[in-house]
Amino acid sequence: MGIGPLLLCVLLIVVLWWGPGWLLGEALGIRRTVLPVVAPLLGMGALTVIGVTGHSLGMSWQLLPVAGVLLLLAVVLFALRIFLERRFPERFGTHDPGRAGLFGKHHIAGAWWILLAGLVAGGTVAAVSWTVGTEGLLGINQDWDIPWHANMIRLISVNHEWDPGIAGNFAYYDTSIPEAPIRSYPIAFHALLSLVWPFTGVSLPVFLNVFVLVMMAVQLPLSTMALTMVLTRRPIAVAAAGAVSGWFTVYPYDLLWRGPLIPFFAGMVLVGPFAFLAIKGALERRYFWIPGISFGAVGLIAVHPSLAFVVLPLLIFWFLSALVRRKGRVLGITVYLAVAGVLAVVLGLPIIQQMLKESERVSKMMWAPDTDRNGAIQNIIFLHHGSIAMPVLTALVALGCLAVVFRIRMWWYFGPVLAFAFLSVYTMGSESPRFLNLTAPFYDDQWRIFGILVMLLVPLAGLGVAQAAEATEWVVRRVRARRQSPEAGRDARRRPSRLVAVAAASVVLLAVGIAAIPYFKQNAERINLNTKVDGPTLSVDEVDLLSRMDQYVPEEATVLNDSCDGSVWMYALGNRMPMIRHFEILPTNRQLLVLQKLPELATDAAAREAAAELGIEWVYIADGRIRAWDEPKEGLTQPDSIPYLQLVAREGNAALYKIDWAQLPGGKEAFDAAAKDRVQVDGVPGILENRNPDGIAPLGRIC
Repeated sequence: MGIGPLLLCVLLIVVLWWGPGWLLGEALGIRRTVLPVVAPLLGMGALTVIGVTGHSLGMSWQLLPVAGVLLLLAVVLFALRIFLERRFPERFGTHDPGRAGLFGKHHIAGAWWILLAGLVAGGTVAAVSWTVGTEGLLGINQDWDIPWHANMIRLISVNHEWDPGIAGNFAYYDTSIPEAPIRSYPIAFHALLSLVWPFTGVSLPVFLNVFVLVMMAVQLPLSTMALTMVLTRRPIAVAAAGAVSGWFTVYPYDLLWRGPLIPFFAGMVLVGPFAFLAIKGALERRYFWIPGISFGAVGLIAVHPSLAFVVLPLLIFWFLSALVRRKGRVLGITVYLAVAGVLAVVLGLPIIQQMLKESERVSKMMWAPDTDRNGAIQNIIFLHHGSIAMPVLTALVALGCLAVVFRIRMWWYFGPVLAFAFLSVYTMGSESPRFLNLTAPFYDDQWRIFGILVMLLVPLAGLGVAQAAEATEWVVRRVRARRQSPEAGRDARRRPSRLVAVAAASVVLLAVGIAAIPYFKQNAERINLNTKVDGPTLSVDEVDLLSRMDQYVPEEATVLNDSCDGSVWMYALGNRMPMIRHFEILPTNRQLLVLQKLPELATDAAAREAAAELGIEWVYIADGRIRAWDEPKEGLTQPDSIPYLQLVAREGNAALYKIDWAQLPGGKEAFDAAAKDRVQVDGVPGILENRNPDGIAPLGRIC
C-alpha cells in the first residue's frame, strides 16, 4: 500500500468521524474547545437519525443525499438557536464561556499545551502498537467477527439502504427470515463507514485497520481525557490519563485481537465524550446542548446497544452525588437530563425497537468462566487477562484511588467502578447464572465487561500521576520554604509551583513508561496473535484468489463454500457471494445436503435438486480453518476426483471450481429451471431470497 492511498484513507476517515458532528456542534453553539471531543458522538447520532428516518422515507444512503440532509438539519438548528437567543436572551442567551473555564479553579498557565502533550504521547504509543501488531496495517484478523463487519460495509455501500433487517437476509436468505436466529443487526457503524470506503481505493481489511489506527491515535486518548474531566478537572490528571490510555492491554487491545470487537470499541471511545457532554451541559444548563445529548445517546445505542448500560451507571451515580452536593440545583439538573432522555427515546425509537427484537437472542448467550473467583480478583488487581501482570499500572491506579478517598466529591466514581468490578469477577470466576440478567447486555462476555472496567480505571491512573506530581511539588515547596526567611518561607509554602508539578508529572510518566516497555511490546504481540498477512484462516494465496473472484464468477452467482475456512471473506474481498456467509450461520437442510454430497450429484437426485435450487454452479475450497479442530465438510475433501468439477483457478492452498451441469442428469436446463424460486433482493447482486424457504439444519453449530 502506497503512502498516497493511506493518506487519502486517513483524511476521509477523519472528515467522516469529526466533520458531521463538528457542523452540528457549531449549529448548537457548543464551544470549539469541546467539539474535538464530542463531535464524533454528535455526528454518529445525527447520521443515525438521518439514516433511520431517511430509510422510512425512501432516501438513498449515499454521501451526497446524506450530506445534504445533514446540512439542512444544521441550518435549521442554527436558525432556531439564533431566534431563541434573540427573542428570549434572558433564558437562552449565550453563557459566558469564560466564567469558570474548562478547568475551573484548577486552571494553570499552559494547560492546553499540557493536554496536547498528553494526547500526542498517548496516541503515539497506541498507534505504534496497533501498526506493529497489524504488520504495517496490512494484516487481516483471522478471528470470528471481522468478516461480518467487512461484509456489512460493502453490502450497505452497494444497496444504499439503512436497514438493520438486511443482516437477516444476508445471513439466512434461504429460510424464513422471521424465524431465523439473526433477523437484524446494529448497522450504524457499518453504515457510517460505507459512506467513504468506496472512495478510499483500499481493501476493506486495510480500511478497517486504518480506521482503528485513527481511533487509537486520536479518539482513544481524547475519550479517556473526557472521562477524566468528569472525575477531575486537573489538567495534569487529564493529560496523564490520555498519555497512559494506550498502555493497558485489557482495554483496548484485548478487544481488538479477539473478535475483533471493532464496533464495540468504536462505541466505547464515545462513552467518555457522552458522559462529559451530558454532565457539563446539565451543570451549566446549556439548553441548546440538549439536542446534542439526545443525538449522542442515539448514536451510542446505534453503534452498540450495550453501551447504554455503560453510561447509565455513570450518570446514575453522578446524579446521586449531585443530590447531596448540589441540593439547590437538583431540580434543574433532573429536568435537563429528563428532557434530553425523552428526546433521545423519540429520536431513537426505531433503533430501540430493533434492539428489543434481538434482545432474546443476546440474553441467551453465556460464556464459561476461565478462572475461579480468586483468579478473577487477581486479574483485576494486576490488570491482565491471559497476559502479563501490570503492577506498574496497578500502582498508578491505586494511587488514584487513594486520591479519590481523600476527596469526598469524587466518591461517586467508585460506584460504577465497583459495579463493573463485581460483574468482572462474576463472569471470569463463576458459572452461576444468578446475575445473568446484568451481564446479558454484554453477551455475558467477560472480555467486554473487564474492558469496560479498565476503561473506567484509566482516569484513576491519570489522577494517580497528578497526585504523585502534586505530592512532589508540595515537598519541593516545603524544602524551599525552610531555606528562606520565615516571612518569605510562609509565602513560598502558600504558592504552589505549577511548573514543578508539571515537571514532576513528566518524570513520573517517563519513569513509568520505561518500566512499561514490556507492556507496549505485549500489546503489539496481542494484536498480532490473530492479525496476520499470512494466517491460519486466510493465507496470502487465499486472499489473492478471493480478491480476484469477480474475474471468474458472475456477480449474480452463489459459490458453494465451507464457512469454517476463510471463504466468508469472499464478498468483502472479491464482491461475490458465498453460499454461507459467516462462521456462525447455520446452514439450511439443503445447503447442508450439498456440502455433504457434492461428489454424489450425478447419482443423488435430492442433492442435485438442492444444488440447483440454491443456484450452485461454482465451488470454492481452501484448507484454512477458523478453529484448528474444525474438519472440512465431507463433500469438499476430494474435489479433484469429482468428474463434473472443472478447475478454474488455483492459488496455493485455495482453488475455485465450476460445476459442469451438462454432465449431470437433466443438464443445464434443469439448473436454469430451478432459478424460478430465487428472487433478487434490493438490487444487490447475489442477495437472493428463496420463495421456497427451507428449514435450518438441526445443528448446534457449524464451526
